[in-house]
Amino acid sequence: MAEYEVLTHLLAIPHYEVVGVTFSKESLTLDLQATGEGGICPRCGQFCTTLHENHARLVRDLPLSGKACYLRFVRRRFFCSHCARPFSEPLDFVEDHRDYTRRYQAWIFQQVKENNIASVKRLEGLTFDQIESIFVAEAQARIPSNPFANLKRLGIDEISMRKGKRNFVLILTNLDTGQVADVLEKRTKEKLRSRLAQLPKEARAQIEEVAIDMGEPYSEVCEELLPNATITVDRFHVMQAINKEGKVLKNQEKKQHPEALKGAHYALLKNQEDLTETQQETLHRVYEASPTLKMAHRLKESLRHIFECFSTKEKAMQRLKKWTAIAHQEHLFPKFRKTLAHWLEKITNYFHRRTTSGMVEGVNNKIKLIKRRAFGFRNFEHFRLRVIAAFL
Repeated sequence: MAEYEVLTHLLAIPHYEVVGVTFSKESLTLDLQATGEGGICPRCGQFCTTLHENHARLVRDLPLSGKACYLRFVRRRFFCSHCARPFSEPLDFVEDHRDYTRRYQAWIFQQVKENNIASVKRLEGLTFDQIESIFVAEAQARIPSNPFANLKRLGIDEISMRKGKRNFVLILTNLDTGQVADVLEKRTKEKLRSRLAQLPKEARAQIEEVAIDMGEPYSEVCEELLPNATITVDRFHVMQAINKEGKVLKNQEKKQHPEALKGAHYALLKNQEDLTETQQETLHRVYEASPTLKMAHRLKESLRHIFECFSTKEKAMQRLKKWTAIAHQEHLFPKFRKTLAHWLEKITNYFHRRTTSGMVEGVNNKIKLIKRRAFGFRNFEHFRLRVIAAFL
């Protein structure tokens, strides 16, 4: 109808026009009418105009002018004389048995990705279950059926589903694209083996490198199932290990020098060139008070220097062995020295391509944001879909 021509244009649903509008305080309903006279039989392809019956439909669409918008229309069923059977006309803008248009479902999906179900519930006036159902359906439709296709560099890391370091899951990341390939319930060797074993032999053979933390079970599984992959221990986990032991040493020294070491945590932890002027002064005070911490800090910085400055695995391995000898001579970092000796081959694989799981750490930070927005997850499968969908 001419008076609703603008609304028909704005609605932009092919083969339908607006023929009426009903307003209320919080919503508006657009009455639609099909512009075609018949439909094509899906079985024989014959164009049919004999009307068999009508089914009234009311579906929710994208908001219009700040109001909830509903579309009211009749879905027609035509009778095919050739097949002697009725059929329903296709609806491109809404799925069968759904009360929302496709674009409204996509919009809800995007809103949940950027916020959380609770906030979308308040905004849209839908129930939690309705929103969750929409999100799950959209996520399942969008997630690639084979996320490991063309994956060559794999990152493996773990993160807790809940506060308090509980319910750890494994995150498998494509290090070249930044997309999450999968999320595995529980951080166990068996779960990782089961998932990798599901991959076709060709998909496992194409993986060239895997970045892991210093977790023996993950390394064993990757060596077993990924025959062409180089196992690389992430350099940031190496620095995390020495910083952890350095913190224990600092706390021991703090008992003897409480004033000098007050507020020294970040001065000892951060890269020395990144320290603020105040932190530089704090570090100088620590150096004067504790020769032991001075040497430990210099060893930590020299270890970082090896990763940043050496160009080949062979040179780096020689320098790390020399570093270990100095640390042994100074009676420092005994636990870390054992770790370094055990993982030396895989740690120095970093120097082949300088692969790190830094991207994985970025993924983990985004997952933490998802958890905060959602106030935790009790259903693992929904958590998995939220995480994978966030990186599509």
